[in-house]
Amino acid sequence: MTKRICLSGADMYELEEIFAGRRGIISVRTGYINAAENARHEDVVTGAAGGRMGIEITFDPKKIDISQILDLLFAVVTPYSIDGQGYVRGAAYRAGVFYESDEDEPLVALHMTFLAGRGRCPDTGETLVLNDPNHNADARRVMHATMERLASFAPAAEEHQGYLKKHPETETYIDLARLRELVKL
Repeated sequence: MTKRICLSGADMYELEEIFAGRRGIISVRTGYINAAENARHEDVVTGAAGGRMGIEITFDPKKIDISQILDLLFAVVTPYSIDGQGYVRGAAYRAGVFYESDEDEPLVALHMTFLAGRGRCPDTGETLVLNDPNHNADARRVMHATMERLASFAPAAEEHQGYLKKHPETETYIDLARLRELVKL
């Protein structure tokens, strides 16, 4: 049995490279998540087709679970950035998790709730504030990553599949060499 999940939040080529070949990951494809039917690359980038730039992951849940996949995603993608990170910016690059199965929804929701509350001080009452990083509105972290049901995934054209393998000279925002040293899934 295999499962499928789609992720967004950074350059789709970098996300593909991060997840491809990991233990339990069967396949990774770049493409367009929840975009209009027959959307082209340019249409998704400009927002004309809606949706997000991202990846589709097919995985074996006996070898890797959703929490491990999301841990890796949010180790390289900040859920607190409103639209993308690094040199990829815009609504098409907002961090997101797109689940397919009803049984995956509570797992994704738990992970996203944890991220939304990370760094927040427990509520101690109306007047008592102790070391609360969110007490100052200017310093408050706001979660912008989304969790949505997967409605559609359209694979990008062949030229966009395995892009960093075909073009190793491409500069990346994520330090992929350093990540490989640190993460052994």
